[in-house]
Amino acid sequence: MAVRIRSLAVSGPLLVPLSSGATVRLSPGEATSELDDVDVANNAKIDKLSERRLIDVESVSDEAEGTDQDATDDVTEPPTTTAPRRGSRSGKP
Repeated sequence: MAVRIRSLAVSGPLLVPLSSGATVRLSPGEATSELDDVDVANNAKIDKLSERRLIDVESVSDEAEGTDQDATDDVTEPPTTTAPRRGSRSGKP
């Protein structure tokens, strides 16, 4: 299952150490992209930040991921056109 960490801090960035050894920097109100639950499981520092109400660890459901992906698959990009090139500025024909 995937999880997301959201900063509840009012001021200043937070450095959140993950179990994998990586560190995530979060600005106030910012959330991470989806992380494996292994990165936050049995992590004393994440537990402490959560108890102090500096971060919120929320589960991301698999169903929500599928609906978001389906919605973006149906969107088609408009064709791109390029402007015609102008002549050279060097004065050579």
